[in-house]
Amino acid sequence: MKRIRKTFTLEELARQLDLPFSGEHSLKLTHACGLDQLRPGGVAYLASASGLSSVPTPRGIHRKQHHEEEIDGDEIAVIVPAGTNAEGRNFLFAHDPLAAHVNATALLHPTQHPEGQVHPTATLGENVQLGKNVWVGPQVVLYDGVRIGSGSIIHAGCVLMTDAVIGENCEIFPKAVVQEDCIIGDRVILQSGSVIGADGHGYFQREGINQKIPQVGRVVIEDDVEIGANTTVDRARFTDTVIKAGSKIDNQVQIAHNVVIGEHALISAQSAIGGSATIGHHLIMGGQTGIRDNVRVGNHVTAVARSVITSNIADKEVVGGMPSRPVSQWRKTQALIHRLEELFDRLKKVESRLP
Repeated sequence: MKRIRKTFTLEELARQLDLPFSGEHSLKLTHACGLDQLRPGGVAYLASASGLSSVPTPRGIHRKQHHEEEIDGDEIAVIVPAGTNAEGRNFLFAHDPLAAHVNATALLHPTQHPEGQVHPTATLGENVQLGKNVWVGPQVVLYDGVRIGSGSIIHAGCVLMTDAVIGENCEIFPKAVVQEDCIIGDRVILQSGSVIGADGHGYFQREGINQKIPQVGRVVIEDDVEIGANTTVDRARFTDTVIKAGSKIDNQVQIAHNVVIGEHALISAQSAIGGSATIGHHLIMGGQTGIRDNVRVGNHVTAVARSVITSNIADKEVVGGMPSRPVSQWRKTQALIHRLEELFDRLKKVESRLP
């Protein structure tokens, strides 16, 4: 989808967001940005009123220099916590400034869905079914029996293999691959280079030779999931590898065969989940975290970056380290590691006094 820009007055934007505001009604706002990137026409947000000193002030109010090029507070707007003192500034007042800023960004930078088409260089097999207003880009390959729901966009170079199913209003970015029989729900985003449904890493040895175990299951990705660039989700051996609704998976993540990930997980880059692991809902995984095969991780678990989970984890645990343990224990261990040289020197002094 193409992203475009729209302009709103402060009053119009406040009406669209259903927020009270202060300041110049007719101020033209052209883009969303962060506080450190403000320029005329920008809309930023402030998570806490304690950061008010970082907001440029309008003319006529005592000013401090906060930017390399001072920005006039008359030319910008800021979404601030409800109850913040306006002090004559262009403010929109929200109980959740971050959420309001996200909505403002969507209004100021909307996406424009292209008109449905199948590019002449695309290759379509037999019995391919396309819903209304589906856009199929250059060099796309759709194998026999592929089904794509209404409003979905398949960018250049994607490959959808036999009987793959794509839901409605999905966007699949260039060079992504969805292999045979895999099912993608509605409003799913697959970033470039992602591979859905590759064979799981299943082998057994006989007489020192690796023998491949056929992987005949599927991958099922539920609604509102996002899969990052160059992330791989392997098919199950017999049943389904499942990514449940609302989960967001970063770039370069490996999800092995038969894994089940619960709703609304957040998994950061370069992490890996071993085969047949079962993950509860609302998991948070820091970057480069690993979960070994066949473990069960509860609901609302947080694993800090570079954790390695090797055993079952109960609900609402926060873990870190290798192997992972409750984060309070892990932090104590880390603190001791940094004192090892000091402790070793003290030990040597004690030993030197011994007879």
